Amino acid sequence: MKTLDELIFSVSAMAEETTPASGKLDLLLYAPCPVKLAVKEGIDAIVRQSKDDGPPLSVHIPMGCTSVDPVDPLYRETDPDRLPDMIASIGFGDFFRQEFADHFVKAGFFEAILPDYVEPMHEQAGIIDPAGHYVIYGLTPYIFLVDMKRLGDVPPPTQWSDLLDPRYRGHINMCGDGDDMADAVLINYYKEYGWEGIERFAENVYGLMHSSHMGKSGGVSNAGGIYIIPYFFAESSKHPDHMRVIWPEDGAAASPLYFLVKKSEAERLKPLVSFLNSGFGQIESARWFLPLSGPLPEGLDKNARIKWVGWDFIAERDITTVRDELNDRFRKLVQVK
Repeated sequence: MKTLDELIFSVSAMAEETTPASGKLDLLLYAPCPVKLAVKEGIDAIVRQSKDDGPPLSVHIPMGCTSVDPVDPLYRETDPDRLPDMIASIGFGDFFRQEFADHFVKAGFFEAILPDYVEPMHEQAGIIDPAGHYVIYGLTPYIFLVDMKRLGDVPPPTQWSDLLDPRYRGHINMCGDGDDMADAVLINYYKEYGWEGIERFAENVYGLMHSSHMGKSGGVSNAGGIYIIPYFFAESSKHPDHMRVIWPEDGAAASPLYFLVKKSEAERLKPLVSFLNSGFGQIESARWFLPLSGPLPEGLDKNARIKWVGWDFIAERDITTVRDELNDRFRKLVQVK
């Protein structure tokens, strides 16, 4: 079994691939870096099987672990026939953008095909799209990893509002590197506290750090005592005894792993839909991304909750523009300190 570093190196090395040829794609899929190879293996098996029934499915899965997106302008497309029949992506990016939503999502080109079983944790958080367009098949949950030695007499945080308290000034290491940022964290702060909340949070941040470096950096001198880290990296790395993983009482801030499938093609693409709806959870490391139909990690507390920004909040604004502005202003606030 590959170590985390070996896994990320393997995926990064595959970034030197060609962008998709012009023409119709059955699936365009962006997957989280830590599970990208395993997801690709599952999708490749479906493509091989499809050859027995006719022309093989056409699939593109951009590799690499950077935010470089070879199909970046796709959201500007206006002709539905020039879109892939199925699009799967991560975070509050371009396929949530107002321009794309107005042209295609609200116009009803996509239909949410849900699995037969949905984890109660997801239902309680309101993850299911009430408009029936997006399927959130997994999540990137952000939680706390705390260096108890560095915190000293300061009590560890138990919920997100704690991190706005001045007693945590200089203690917080925020997940973020390059264009990468824990978007769900900033969006939830903005939703609940506005720009004042973002400024108070930024005041307490020591600095930004890439997710993959956080899990193995516990105890170093040039970091704060609290890491905001994806659940995967918190649980897949070994920590010194004085490091403690904390799931916030008010829920892990969650960024979506989602797909859109054209209503007209849903039946034909059923194997791909089924893989994301149920096959994804069969990948052992994918369980840290809380698959919609489970199974969830065995060690997850039964009372653990998800902090989802909510579909009403998404529908009432261009969430991608909000995300971009939050990332930009937050980064500047942290850098000028």
